[in-house]
Amino acid sequence: MSNPSHTKRKGFLRHFRGLVREAHPCADLDLRGSLRLGKSTVRLPPPALPLQILLGGEQGYRLHLYPEPVLDSEGRFEHRGSYLLVDPMTYFSDISGFIRLSEGDTLTLGRDDPTQRLLLRYPRAVEPQHLRLKLSADELSFKNKSRSAGVCIAPLATTDLMERITRSRRLALERLARVLGGPIEPLPRAPSLDLLEQVIALMDQEPYRALNRLGQPGGLLILPDRATPIFVGDLRARIDNLLVILTQNAFLQALEEGSAILIILGSAVHPDRPEQAAEMDSSILMMDLIFRLKLRFPERVFYLRGHHDSFSEAISCAGLPQGSLWEDALHQTRGPAYRDAMRRFYARLPLVAVTSRYLAAHAAPPITAEGWQTLVDIDRNPELADRLVRVPHPSEDDPSGTYGRRELSRMFRRLGLAESAVCVLGGHPAASAGHRTRDTEDPEHLRRVFSADPHWVGTLTRSHKRLLPLRYPAEPLLEVYNRLLRTAGAGNPSNRPLTSLAQPTPTQPRDAPDEVPR
Repeated sequence: MSNPSHTKRKGFLRHFRGLVREAHPCADLDLRGSLRLGKSTVRLPPPALPLQILLGGEQGYRLHLYPEPVLDSEGRFEHRGSYLLVDPMTYFSDISGFIRLSEGDTLTLGRDDPTQRLLLRYPRAVEPQHLRLKLSADELSFKNKSRSAGVCIAPLATTDLMERITRSRRLALERLARVLGGPIEPLPRAPSLDLLEQVIALMDQEPYRALNRLGQPGGLLILPDRATPIFVGDLRARIDNLLVILTQNAFLQALEEGSAILIILGSAVHPDRPEQAAEMDSSILMMDLIFRLKLRFPERVFYLRGHHDSFSEAISCAGLPQGSLWEDALHQTRGPAYRDAMRRFYARLPLVAVTSRYLAAHAAPPITAEGWQTLVDIDRNPELADRLVRVPHPSEDDPSGTYGRRELSRMFRRLGLAESAVCVLGGHPAASAGHRTRDTEDPEHLRRVFSADPHWVGTLTRSHKRLLPLRYPAEPLLEVYNRLLRTAGAGNPSNRPLTSLAQPTPTQPRDAPDEVPR
């Protein structure tokens, strides 16, 4: 890991110990060299190793501040200047949130902050405004703002704590290798068609899928409430971004344990970079990866139909007909049988996923739906289906695409959802202006998630019973992942756990489907 060097770490520790000699140590911390903050501002060079922060004494709350590691194309971790503030009791074992501190940020820790109340379980010993942190290029400053409870900080200098985040990412990559059972590379025609046909067969038997009037899978998925959702927005052929999500947090572990479900909100294909609009190889590889995940977790990975999930000539980018180019690429690369199978896959995709806590779709909520059966028999409602998946141009006059808190609340009541339910949408942020939201829009009722940004990968998940937006640095993970597998196959002892890759096998469902909410 090309994180702060050993020399920088030693220099930081010398600076910190110098401050400790001039101040009172913290008896409440079980680490040597701890520092109790007084009323004056304490300034440190940007930490070269993690810090432990104790707010409010022994009955207070412990946090860890880690330099955020980012993988480069060689598989090395580097620190680019940002830090993650996490609860060490949950961050490394459960799906949980974090607070990112970047250069130029000022952050006040305490119970006054609504985001922190969502992320962290502060006890009463933590005051409304307890500690201020300010990060610049040259220093990290701490200002104790508590009246009586106090603050203690100490470096986490043991190797297992220093490398805890990077170690968890390495383990996640190894876990992903076991799940997928091999590299992420183009498949030959016959195996690729077999993979797609297996996925279509699974979708025909999905227990969470409401059946339409003909006894066939309808347009609605009714998912279990208790499973933690992991929402992924438009990916637009950025395989790296999906791999980032799969190897961050405890997402993949939760999928394997059966406590989470992955919901991809459509439009995983077709690059959104104008200079690459005609390139379709990455889209083929993306769908192969999603199909492998679906086959491995048939009851925990779901894909909703999006704007780009079609061969329509109307789908374009930079003036190029991406829908037609996509169809031609599948025909030429994998043959007419595969192209036709992909058409059948698209026809079977659900448009809406729902529990009593949220409703998810690609582009817009089903504001005009009269009831659940309208969504189940979506083939009878082509105009509604189009509005759910198509992001109109901002210049289009589409009154049904205007919605706010009042419209969403009415929709929730009509569909029998709780007033506190949330509508989750994908779609490109710039293009989503076509479906306008009123000034009275309640952010607690409507959340958008976009995962195709070249610099940051967005996702949405649930923590402490609330939906929480998270974002992670984009990384070249496809190259890193395949290199790890090749290195492991060559017998590199440092990556020995990757040498015992098992073929992926479907995970059987644990739960029967819930009924349609009423």
